[in-house]
Amino acid sequence: MKKLLFTLFIVIACSVTGYAENVYSLIKKGRLAEAKDSLSQRSSALNRNGDDLFFLSMLDESADKSAQLMEASLRASVSASFRQEIYFKLAHYYFIKKDFRLLKKTVDEYLLNWENGKYRSEMFRFRVYFEENKKNFNSAIKGIDRYLLEYNKNDNYQYGLIDKARIMYRYKKFVGANKLLRNLSREKSGPGVPQALYALATDAIKNKKTDDAVFFYNIHRDGFPHSIGLDATIDKLSGMTTSGDRDNRAEEYTGTFYSVQVGVFSSKSNASNFSKSFKTYNKKIDIKSKRISDKKYYVVFVGHFSTYNLAYTFKETLESKHREVFQVIAR
Repeated sequence: MKKLLFTLFIVIACSVTGYAENVYSLIKKGRLAEAKDSLSQRSSALNRNGDDLFFLSMLDESADKSAQLMEASLRASVSASFRQEIYFKLAHYYFIKKDFRLLKKTVDEYLLNWENGKYRSEMFRFRVYFEENKKNFNSAIKGIDRYLLEYNKNDNYQYGLIDKARIMYRYKKFVGANKLLRNLSREKSGPGVPQALYALATDAIKNKKTDDAVFFYNIHRDGFPHSIGLDATIDKLSGMTTSGDRDNRAEEYTGTFYSVQVGVFSSKSNASNFSKSFKTYNKKIDIKSKRISDKKYYVVFVGHFSTYNLAYTFKETLESKHREVFQVIAR
């Protein structure tokens, strides 16, 4: 009899596990209608277990209701295989809602229960952010330094550098933050590179350094043409006021001429291909190399103008037609 009961328990346990994995797989594949049907056939609202509540949370369109269902699933003894996932998702929810008390509680519980868990690095960063939000900047920097010692390579390392630069900015350590971002922006790849370029451009805009802002924007656009930060940078650049009124007497005496800088590229072939779209204006096009921080870039210039005002007028024409931000450069 005992053997029979034990066998039945194993069969039931395996069937529950298989069911849960199947529903979760459907959700991850985006087959939401099938997942909903499977849930509705299995249980009523009165007898749903922790796994069902978790699945329902992932199918609910309301973030608040979804979080409530996840919290309920933890109280209902959800399967161990889903607990880490729930803590991770709830941490994001509390972070977005700015509920820092529950964020800290969730992060602390996760790190206590899963010392080497799947989401350890992300939870570590949430803990640092909590200290930053409380303006405990010394603690936040010490925390992110410990993180960088543990995660000293690959994407996690770049994320940590972005966090440290952000904290240093808030701590008014601008020189150190900019140095971190400039070093990171010179990496060949990685998720932190476009973030660093965006931050550098934003800082330049804030300090009204138009040349630097456009320079970092162009590098960003060249290396990461689909980055969401590009549109945000253009919006901020558009808000900067630039006057076309200048006294041109100095140019007449020095022989200075002006061009419109339309792009900065790390590859000469990319610069050459990009320049072809400006040939219709019948203006002289130059591609000049420029070395910055031991890295070579190729700058595309359009036009030779005797005065700043003429170049500025042409720049406005280009911007209206290409919907990009360009820059007048004295040469």
